[in-house]
Amino acid sequence: MPRSLPSRRGSARALPASIALLTPALFAACTASPPTGFESSSAGSTTGGSGGEGGDLFGDAGPTTGLAVVPDSAILSVNLPVGSQGVQFSCIDRATGKALPSPKWQLSSPSLGTLSSDGFFTPNGTRVGSVDVVCAAEGLTAATPLKVVIHAVNDGANATPEQKETLRGEPGPVDLGFRYLYPYDKTVFPRGVLAPELHIDPGGGQPQMYHVRAFASDVEYEAFLPPPNYPHQFTIPQDVWEALSNTAAGKSVEVRVSKLVGGKKYGPIVCTLNIAKGDLHGVIYYNTYDSPVAGSGAIMRIKGNSVMPEVAIGNCTVCHSVASDGSTIAASGGTFDLTAGAAPVNIWMSEKAAFAALYPKGGTVFVTNGSPSGGGIIPGTAPGLSELRTREGMLIPNSGIELLYAQSPVFSHDGKRLAFTDRQATPPFASTLSMLAYDAAAQKFSNYEVLGIPPGGHHYSWPAFTPDNRFILFQDGVGEDLCTWAGNSGRLLAIDTQSGKLVDLARLNADAYAPAGARDLNLNFEPTIAPVASGGFFWVMFTSRRTYGNELTGGVDSTKRLWISALDIDPDTGKDFSHPAFYVSGQEATSGNSRGFWALDPCKAEGTSCVTGDECCQGGCNATPDGSSFVCGPPGECSDEYEACETSADCCDPGAQCIGGKCTLVVPT
Repeated sequence: MPRSLPSRRGSARALPASIALLTPALFAACTASPPTGFESSSAGSTTGGSGGEGGDLFGDAGPTTGLAVVPDSAILSVNLPVGSQGVQFSCIDRATGKALPSPKWQLSSPSLGTLSSDGFFTPNGTRVGSVDVVCAAEGLTAATPLKVVIHAVNDGANATPEQKETLRGEPGPVDLGFRYLYPYDKTVFPRGVLAPELHIDPGGGQPQMYHVRAFASDVEYEAFLPPPNYPHQFTIPQDVWEALSNTAAGKSVEVRVSKLVGGKKYGPIVCTLNIAKGDLHGVIYYNTYDSPVAGSGAIMRIKGNSVMPEVAIGNCTVCHSVASDGSTIAASGGTFDLTAGAAPVNIWMSEKAAFAALYPKGGTVFVTNGSPSGGGIIPGTAPGLSELRTREGMLIPNSGIELLYAQSPVFSHDGKRLAFTDRQATPPFASTLSMLAYDAAAQKFSNYEVLGIPPGGHHYSWPAFTPDNRFILFQDGVGEDLCTWAGNSGRLLAIDTQSGKLVDLARLNADAYAPAGARDLNLNFEPTIAPVASGGFFWVMFTSRRTYGNELTGGVDSTKRLWISALDIDPDTGKDFSHPAFYVSGQEATSGNSRGFWALDPCKAEGTSCVTGDECCQGGCNATPDGSSFVCGPPGECSDEYEACETSADCCDPGAQCIGGKCTLVVPT
């Protein structure tokens, strides 16, 4: 996923070049009567200024005497395209009240625009926020803040002034059939993903027009849209979504939809979308058997916020797993090196690699998926006891795994533990969720532990570790082959490895809010967890056969897709620490998709261009001496989010924790 610059770099988030800007008066708390007019795009207010003397351009301004920058504390409201809009600043000598003829001008950050040599600020139309405008002359300096805000309007319905006034006015009657089908209320979205579609059940009547309003502090989107042909879906423009999510990081975006029926307003219906403070990191790999892009079964790959996947490995290569560091894939066709270039290189050809547990660092070894003969075999695998092998296929004897049928095995992200479904050899092929410790140097397993015993007729399978190893998420399923098909059912649970308590993830499983009710329940399978936290959350991806709004509404055999849910870090014992899930944009919409894995891109060598430390082999991403770019190297005196750490004391942010060897922001729960 797209990456954000570490905090010590003072980065600003890009906003779209196709949106307009609005004054803060329009961003008051949500009301039923939003303003009907917008402030014009002029230079902002001019209420005095502050000055000082002594010091360099960005040094201590000293006492507030000498110079003043006017206008003071300007708020710039710009309608795009920018054109000639901007603010003309003057550097005033307080003693004479006159503008100095040739002061030096500078911005505290270039993120919002440019400042000419004569003091004219031109916004770049891509970012929102505040910046200091500084002038200096004759050893004196002065500064004033400038704020830029944003508003985007889409009048695709050519609404009349009267219709706009009605839709912006007081709330209308409640139509119980008028509701959101997607996204789910209180979903946590990361930054840097594709904008979610809004799927609406229009309820009664024939809507003439919809009014969509999404807002977050300094950003607001407003659209007057004609009713689409069924299904009723709307998409917030991607550039606007980026503006909203960047501004609302750590807070929420409120989306309100009203409809006009017979000239009368109904609604609004309201959905609150919580926004994490960071982007998701890594590449998504998933399995499909009927990809239109691949032409058959394949392992697909979604990079960043791409709208379409690409084929990672075709030729009906499926049943895969991926090393956390993005170095290796294990699948039905054997093991594959992902570090050699754009195309994966087949290292060892054998079906024994199907559904194997890959060691997270370099994929140097893997544990084969064991299955007893006669029953309980996962399709795509062969019966036999589990083995430990190198990724080149060499058998490592006497590792301690050889007497177990370890199904759906997985290593923890630090490589110190292995979780698996321990399947019995004889009918009825019962199982337990179990765990072993792993010594990578000795290549030995030890300390066998039963984590959970499922109810009769169930199996606990497809475990996944959170990066701190505290929780293991897994599928509580009915079906001897542990799969998602043929009437099998599944829901996701978690086991707290510290307390031993089982945690029901009701919010992830959509128990209380599934739009299709019972049809959508107990259809969640195969969790995998991102190797690093982001934005204050862990992130779990899973396969679900639930409906997707009003787009995928058929039988369970046609709705197998990938979903993502945020997980709280360090929750209270026994608490549901999941959140409502969101649909993975970028996956093929017409194919059955499953077994999604996150993997970091293979790490970059010292001196290679980077954005965050998790990209780098040495764990640090640092500014070059001239400040023009960032390159990989050792962490600095302290580590930013995503950079390497040994203890929490290594992190620049005192509120961050060192989790999985990375400085991690933790959101209070």
